[in-house]
Amino acid sequence: MDRPSHPPRALSDEALGFIVRLNSGEAQPADRAAFTAWRELSADHEAAAREAEQLWGEASELHQDPRTGLIRPGASARPRRSGLSRRAMLGGAAGLGVVGAGGAWMAGLLGARPDIATGTGEVRTVTLADRSRVTLNARSALALDFSPARRGVQLLAGQAFFEVAPDPARPFEVAAGAGRVRALGTAFDIDANRGDGSLAVGVTEHAVEVTGTTVLTLNAGERVEIAGNGRLGPVTLQPADVTLAWRSGLFIAEDRPLADILAALRPYDAGWILARGEGIKALRVNAVLDLRTPDLSLAALAQGLPIRVMQLSPYLTVVSAS
Repeated sequence: MDRPSHPPRALSDEALGFIVRLNSGEAQPADRAAFTAWRELSADHEAAAREAEQLWGEASELHQDPRTGLIRPGASARPRRSGLSRRAMLGGAAGLGVVGAGGAWMAGLLGARPDIATGTGEVRTVTLADRSRVTLNARSALALDFSPARRGVQLLAGQAFFEVAPDPARPFEVAAGAGRVRALGTAFDIDANRGDGSLAVGVTEHAVEVTGTTVLTLNAGERVEIAGNGRLGPVTLQPADVTLAWRSGLFIAEDRPLADILAALRPYDAGWILARGEGIKALRVNAVLDLRTPDLSLAALAQGLPIRVMQLSPYLTVVSAS
C-alpha cells in the first residue's frame, strides 16, 4: 500500500510546535534533544519534521511591508532586521497590531492617492458628488477625477459596484488595469481580486461599453474578463445575485479556480494566505463561501477538495495539496 503524501495532521501540528519553540530564542538543549528523539519515532514523525522545517524556511520568504503592515510574499527589500522575523510570523507576532487595521494597506498603492478606500474586512457604500453610488469591497481603493466635461474614476485596487446617476452631458468612465468601462446609464461591478491578475466586469442593469484591445457592449446579466494585456475574453452569462453576492459577505463560486477564491478571501484576512504546490491554484471550485470568516471558508473547502489548510499563526495560512 502506498503511504500518504503527507504525514497525519496531528503529527504535523506537533512538529510545527517543536519548530516554533526551537526557533523562539528560548529553546534549551533538552528541547532540541526531545525533537531529535521525537522525529526518530517513525517514518511519519520524520516526514512531519521535514515538512515543518520546509514551512519554516518558506516563512522566511514572507515579510511585513514596513509601509502598510500587511504580510507579503517574497523577501523584504530591506535588511532582514527591518523585516518580519519567522519567530514573529509563527509564534504570535505581538508587534503586528497594525496588520490589516483600518486603511493602512493603502500606502502600498505605488504612490497613487485614493480618494476613497476600505480596510481589511470593510465594505462601504459612498455617494459621489454627482449622486452616483459606489460600494467598495474590502481593501479596495478609488481615485476620482470629476470635471464639468466628464466623470472619471480609477479603480486602484480591489472591487467596486457602481450605480451611476444619469447625466448625458458627462459620461461616467472607470479605468481599471488594462481596461476601461463607460456607463450607458447603468449599474455594474468591476472585480480586480483575481488570482491571475485579470479583471472581471459584470453588468446588473442596462449596459456598459468595455474597452480593452477591442470594444464591446456588455448588457445586463453578462460578464467579461479582461486579461492583463487588455484582451477581452468571451462574454458569459452571470445572474446579478452571483455578481453582487460579496455585498452580503458571500462568494458564489461556479466552476472558479481555487486561485480566485484565495484572492477573494485575502482582503478579509489579517495575514497572508499562501498557496503551495503544483496545480493547486487551478483546482475548480463550486461553493458558496462566507468572505467574513476566511478560516472557516478554507476549512470548508478542505472538506471537498484535495487540499490541506494549515494555519501556522493568525498571520500565515498555508494551503497545499493533500
